[in-house]
Amino acid sequence: MSYRRIQAALDSWLAASDESVIAFPAQPFRPAHNAAYVAVEFRPGPVEAIFLGDGAAELHSGLYRLTLHDPDLINAESRLDALRGHFNRGRILTFEGVEVHMDGASMGADDGDLKRAALPLIIAWRSYF
Repeated sequence: MSYRRIQAALDSWLAASDESVIAFPAQPFRPAHNAAYVAVEFRPGPVEAIFLGDGAAELHSGLYRLTLHDPDLINAESRLDALRGHFNRGRILTFEGVEVHMDGASMGADDGDLKRAALPLIIAWRSYF
């Protein structure tokens, strides 16, 4: 099992959303002037041992941060609400045998400026391997 599969499950589910312009990590991306897009960050967290024994599964958790860039704050908030519903608590994503459990999504403070909004959506996930 690997973090690559967890990220692939999250990325695939994001690609299945209504968002059409997505900036994935380590891939070339140049947004068009005044275009709306989503920037992706995958942030694994600490690992916890939850079962006894050598080779027992561990709890892996972390954050999947989406930053919605948009020149219109109201449009950005609508897109964020749609994505929050898309990554709803209790959803289980699978990729190559790895299950990724969604633990909820919350909005962060606007990181934008006077010309554009940059709203973060912070999605908590967990997986056992």
